[in-house]
Amino acid sequence: MKKWPKKETIEEILKKLDENPDLYTRVISNDASLVDRMKRDICAELIIYKREHNLNQRELAQKLEISEALISKILRYHFDEFTLDRLIRYLESLDIKFEFKRVA
Repeated sequence: MKKWPKKETIEEILKKLDENPDLYTRVISNDASLVDRMKRDICAELIIYKREHNLNQRELAQKLEISEALISKILRYHFDEFTLDRLIRYLESLDIKFEFKRVA
């Protein structure tokens, strides 16, 4: 029998999520449009870059010369307002090598 967390525990977790939206990300399904899947993959590359270079959100935003609010959206996969070419320019500005491959 699986035990569920106490109501207080759930409320505490929800409060933390409300206070820090960077703790959660948007989920993009594998049957999303090709453009959304490509944007998701680019966002993932930017997250990897951030981790590999031990950057915080502010430092990455400065490197890309964008606001922290915009980089926050990218890091949480909230990319609707970004065009594919804009996200690709961010990769290029960080000298991230990225390739899209055709799948048969």
